[in-house]
Amino acid sequence: MRRDPSDQLENRILQAAIEEFAEHGFAGARIERIGRQAGTVDRMLYYYYGNKERLYQAVLEQIYADMIGAQRNFVQSADPVAGMRQLIEHAWDHYVANPKLVRLLMNENLLRGRHIRESEQVGPTSFPLIETVSSILGAGQAQGVFRDDATSEHVLMTIMSLGFFYLSNQYTCSAWLGGDLMKKPRRSAWREHICNVVLDHLSTGARRAAPAPVRRKA
Repeated sequence: MRRDPSDQLENRILQAAIEEFAEHGFAGARIERIGRQAGTVDRMLYYYYGNKERLYQAVLEQIYADMIGAQRNFVQSADPVAGMRQLIEHAWDHYVANPKLVRLLMNENLLRGRHIRESEQVGPTSFPLIETVSSILGAGQAQGVFRDDATSEHVLMTIMSLGFFYLSNQYTCSAWLGGDLMKKPRRSAWREHICNVVLDHLSTGARRAAPAPVRRKA
């Protein structure tokens, strides 16, 4: 079945916009460059999206849709420990394979998330990863292999932050660490490190007693 030419044009515009906003951010992106890259004229961008802000929001919705699609493709293992490791690796691999995602999310955070908050397509219920982390964690806790005081929110934020920070700060960290963090051996070592950090934290032997309260002298 042949695709409608108008659909093809809209897709070219969106892909060109992803490149432009990832490279230059919202403020630095230019409609005329997007039009040239898409092989069309500026008025067609306004025809499909209305204005620059709506086009940028469509870009954010697309990268989130791609991320959500990748999350839905994750097949959960029956073994909670193996499943958590596979989930961590899956999340890291998606970040590495999609550098534009990292740059676009960095830019939207500089804008304090104002465009993504206005989106009707992206919300708390959109992300299968939230439910998947909760499911794996709950299974591990039920089997006694994960500590029962661990929370899915902290596990998810740990996985995402350890992956995102490494990639979003790769240039400055490479400079002061004296080596290219994106060389395959270093990427592979960090992937394993994230797994170890999360799984060590979740281990039932990792629970520590709360510190005794400090008593003040009268």
